[in-house]
Amino acid sequence: MESVDSSKAVEITDGIYWIGYNEEESGFRCNPYLIVDENEAILIEPGSVPHFPYVYEKVKEVVDPQKINRILVSHQDPDLCASIPIFKNKIQNPDLRIITHTRASVLITHYGAELPYYLVDQNHWRYEMSSGRVLRFIFTPYLHFPGSFVSLDEKSKTLFSGDLFGAFTFDWNLYAGDGYIEALKAFHENYMPSNDILSHSMKKLEKLDIERIAPQHGSVIPRPMVAEVIACLKELECGDYLFEDDSE
Repeated sequence: MESVDSSKAVEITDGIYWIGYNEEESGFRCNPYLIVDENEAILIEPGSVPHFPYVYEKVKEVVDPQKINRILVSHQDPDLCASIPIFKNKIQNPDLRIITHTRASVLITHYGAELPYYLVDQNHWRYEMSSGRVLRFIFTPYLHFPGSFVSLDEKSKTLFSGDLFGAFTFDWNLYAGDGYIEALKAFHENYMPSNDILSHSMKKLEKLDIERIAPQHGSVIPRPMVAEVIACLKELECGDYLFEDDSE
């Protein structure tokens, strides 16, 4: 397992950085990322309000924040996008937009960011940067939001997966290793609605050429583990109804 200094931004592959906060007392780590490509940058799942100071300092380690012209969020939960209004006030880029799904945009608006949207479902499920680099979006409905999607950076073959492939663990490392499968199961059993819905999206993802998975929770999953985690979730029984007491 690769050990890293989580107090600093970590380049997980060329031009892609983990910029999260290692909250040691929590088993529920949140992972913002940053893609830097020539003169622009995309902030991915920027995080919560309490984590903002740590994330912003790491952004500044990597790039002038004014180069950020897109903020990508896979859904509307506060742990991944409540800090958007604060970032908006720091980033004085008139071209700043939020990349998300139409269904999520309706709810993200209530955070008060007042930014234009680039809606993946209205733009052929792709976004092209000025260099020609393409992000491809794959619809993963109800995992765990009706408009959820994952984002594949075609250049690095990095899959930014939102809540999918996340994990609960106090024994955290930036990179997944031994024991990650059980932590992955614990997360998905409680957060994903059913095997039918989960398996449907895994069948889409198993066809992709993925070098690494970068989830919003848990750890970055390297290529040797990619097929294993997809196969695991394809078969996993999940949903809180599994634990429901019929007498209640």
